[in-house]
Amino acid sequence: MAAPVSKIVLTDRFETIFFELKEHYADAVFHRIETDDFLIEHAREAVDRASLTSDREKVIVLAANRFTPIAQNKLLKIIEEPPSKTHFILMTPSKSGLLATIRSRLPIENRIVAKEEEKSGVDLERFDLSRLFDLLRTHRRIDAKRAAALVENISKEAMRSGNYRLDEELLETFSQSVRLLDMGSPPNFVLARLGLKLLERKK
Repeated sequence: MAAPVSKIVLTDRFETIFFELKEHYADAVFHRIETDDFLIEHAREAVDRASLTSDREKVIVLAANRFTPIAQNKLLKIIEEPPSKTHFILMTPSKSGLLATIRSRLPIENRIVAKEEEKSGVDLERFDLSRLFDLLRTHRRIDAKRAAALVENISKEAMRSGNYRLDEELLETFSQSVRLLDMGSPPNFVLARLGLKLLERKK
């Protein structure tokens, strides 16, 4: 079996990837440090674990949503010149939070699973006043953030459906709906306005 390889793994499924690694490198000794924010004390712990001698391959897994710059700088030297048979695997959701000096020293493996696009739940094939009323009733307590996501999904689905005349005015209504929500307009008002415009443009 090939020896472990130091690398950066982009993922938000820390537990899943960790057990995959353990299974793949079954003969190696694993140490894991997992936290939301990887701080200087976590970096010191990683350095201490790396300095422990072992006859077997050793994998130190560092998993965090965010790595602070000071902690990364603390790791830099040992990642660059690790002790014999010692390998580092950094797991994080985005490489943008990693320093260029870290990124340049480790290969990056993208294990982000694309999330399935949410559906609006609106029957745009048979959209009418009754379904608009149901939409408003169902979402009468919706907040602005969720309303913006709903508007975006309705807009995409309407454009894909082929059931609406996609003129400039309708496209502008889609954009305006999001802007109105950003400016504090009541979500139900915005959804009603969008729904009426879709009814006007239904083929």
